[in-house]
Amino acid sequence: MRRKRLHVVGLAAFLLLLGLGAVWWRQAGEASSAPVGNAASSVRATEPPPPSEAPRDAVGGRAWVPGSLHRHALSLGLTVSFGQQNAPAASTGSGMRFAVQGEWDVGIVSVEGDTVLVRFHLRPTSFELQVEGQGALAPEQRQAMVAALSLPFFATLDRTGAVSLTHFEQGVDELARGLLRSVVASSQFVVNGMPGTSWSTEEQDTSGQYLAAYQRQGSSRFEKRKRAYTAVATPQGLQPLGTSPRMSVSGGSTFELGEGAWLQTLQTREQLTVDSGEGLPTVTNATELTLRLLERRQDASLRSAFAARSGLLTTAALASFQGQATDPLAHHRQVLGSRTFEDILADLRALPTDEKARDDARTRALEQLRALFLLRPEEAARIPALLREKGLSPLAASAMLGALSAASTPESLRALASATVDTALTTDVRMDAVSALGMADNPLREGVDTLRQLSRSEDPRLRGTATLAMGNAAMQLNDTDGRGSEALVQELKNDYRAARDADQRALLLRSLGNTRAPGALESIMDALRSDSVKVREAAMVALRGIPGPEADRLLVERLANDSASEVRRAVVFACGFRPLEPLLLPMLGQALREDVSDGVRSDIVQLLGQHRGNTPGALALLRWASQHERHPDIRRMATTYVETPTTPVTSQSAPTPMH
Repeated sequence: MRRKRLHVVGLAAFLLLLGLGAVWWRQAGEASSAPVGNAASSVRATEPPPPSEAPRDAVGGRAWVPGSLHRHALSLGLTVSFGQQNAPAASTGSGMRFAVQGEWDVGIVSVEGDTVLVRFHLRPTSFELQVEGQGALAPEQRQAMVAALSLPFFATLDRTGAVSLTHFEQGVDELARGLLRSVVASSQFVVNGMPGTSWSTEEQDTSGQYLAAYQRQGSSRFEKRKRAYTAVATPQGLQPLGTSPRMSVSGGSTFELGEGAWLQTLQTREQLTVDSGEGLPTVTNATELTLRLLERRQDASLRSAFAARSGLLTTAALASFQGQATDPLAHHRQVLGSRTFEDILADLRALPTDEKARDDARTRALEQLRALFLLRPEEAARIPALLREKGLSPLAASAMLGALSAASTPESLRALASATVDTALTTDVRMDAVSALGMADNPLREGVDTLRQLSRSEDPRLRGTATLAMGNAAMQLNDTDGRGSEALVQELKNDYRAARDADQRALLLRSLGNTRAPGALESIMDALRSDSVKVREAAMVALRGIPGPEADRLLVERLANDSASEVRRAVVFACGFRPLEPLLLPMLGQALREDVSDGVRSDIVQLLGQHRGNTPGALALLRWASQHERHPDIRRMATTYVETPTTPVTSQSAPTPMH
C-alpha cells in the first residue's frame, strides 16, 4: 500500500502540471519540451500610457486600464483521481487533493495594441495537500510550497481576455506553477467587445485547446461551459485531438461582472475526464474555484513590475507541456530539505502513539528517506545493519524497506537483497524485504536471482512470498527489459508445469497473475481443467490483471458454470480490478439473480455497491436486489447502497500484488 501511494502521488502531480491528458503522451518517447525562453524576448516592457489616456472598448466592454489592481478572495479545491471510464467527480478521500485559500490579485501592467500584460499574485492563507484522504506534506514542505505559490508572475492576454502566455520566475516549483496556471485558466472570461446574449470562443487551458460557449443569465451574470476539446498539450506542442486520449468535460463557470466588465464573483465547478485507452487508468480532474472581488484600486508600481523582473522570467504557452524540469532531482531536494539521515531515523524511532499521527509521520519519513537515497545513494548501505537493531519497531523497519524499494537505485536494491537473506532478521522483516524487492521499479539481475533463490527456501512463508515477488518483478521488468520479463514469465510457467501438488500450482498461478502478462493465459487455461478447487480459484484470481477480452470471457464462463462457490467468488474478486462493462456486468447480474451461494451474491452486491457511481448499470442491479434478493441481510445491504448517495471509487490501475 505504501508503494502504491507513492506512485499515485507522482502520477497525480504530473497530471496536474501537464494538463491531465498530456501525461500519457510521454509514453510516445522522449521529446523536447514546449518552447520556453526569456520573457523579455516575448513581451516588450515599455512604459504604458497613464490611466487617463488608456484606451477603452465600446460601452459595456472590458476596460483595460494599466495600473488598475483587482483584489479577490480565493478558494481553490482541485482533486485528481483515478478510476474507470465515465467516472464522476472524485471523492475527497481518494486520489490527490489540493486546497488553497487566500487573496488573488490581478493587476494590469500595460496595454499595447491588442496585447495586454497582467501580473497575478496569490497570497495564500492556507494550503493543504492530501493523498488518499491524509495529509502528505511535512511542515517544512508546506512552508516551501506556500513560498513558491506566493511569488508574483505574469501573463500575456489579448483584448478579448484570452490568455496565451505565462511568465514565471526561473526555478519556481513545478507543482506551484501548475496550480497557479490552473487558476489563471479557470478564471478566463473571453469576449470580443460588449457581451451579448450568447457567443462562442476558442480558448486554451493547461490541458489543451477547447471550444467554449457563453450564455447571459441576467444583466451582469454569465455562464461559461466548455463544449469540447479540439487539441491536447503535448511535448511537441498543441496536437489535434484524435481518438486517443478521449477528453470529456462537464460542469462550468458562473461569472458576475461589475464595472468595466471586470469580475465581481466567479463560481467554477468543473470536471475533466481523460481516458487514454486500454491498460491506462481513466483520470479525472475536478476543479472548484471561487473568486470574490474585495477591492479595486490604482497601483502605480504595476507599470514597472514586469520591466523590473523580465530578466529573471521564463515564458511558456498556457497550453504547454510543463514539468520536464531541468533538474530531475529538484523535487527530491525539496522533499528532503535540510533533513539528515539521523533526523529521519530519530523520527522513525519515536513514532507517535496516535494511529493517524503515526501513519502521517511514517509516510513523511518514508518519502524523505526515498529522497535521501536518490540524492545520496550510498546512504542505502546503512539500512541492513539498522534493521538488526533491538527494539526497532516493525513499522519503522517497513518504512525503511519501502523507501529502498521506492528509490530503486542499484545501491538501494542491493541493500534490500542483503536484508532478504539476513538470517539475523525476523522472518516478518525478511518477508517485507522480499515483497519490497519484488515491487522495485528497476529490478537488478542480482535482485531477481535473490528472489529465485528464496523461492526454493525451506521456510514456507519466505518461499511463498518470494515466488509471488518474482511475478511482481516480471511486471516491473517489462518497462525496461522486455526480454528479461518474458524469460521470467516463461520460468514461472515452466515451474507451474513441474509443480508436484495443488498448493504449489496455486501459488505459481498467483505469481503469474502478478506478471500481468498475456502469456500467462496458457497456464491459467490449463489450470481450469484441474479437479482442484484451490487451483481453479487461484486461476481466477490470476486473471484480475491479464489484459484482453479472453480473460473476461474466462471469468464469465466460470461464474456461470463452475460448481465450486470458492471459484465463483474468486471470479467476483477479479472483476473488481477490471472494467465491468460491457462483458462482465451482464453475467454478474445473472449470477445475482440465480447463484445458489449466499457468499457469491453478497460479494456481487458489495462489488456493485463500490462501482455504482462509475458504472450506470450497477445501480439498476442493486435496485433489483433491494427488492428481490431472498437473503434478508444481502437485501438490506443492497438497499443501503441504493439509498446512499454515490461517490466514485478509485479503481485499481494495477492489480493488487499478492504477497
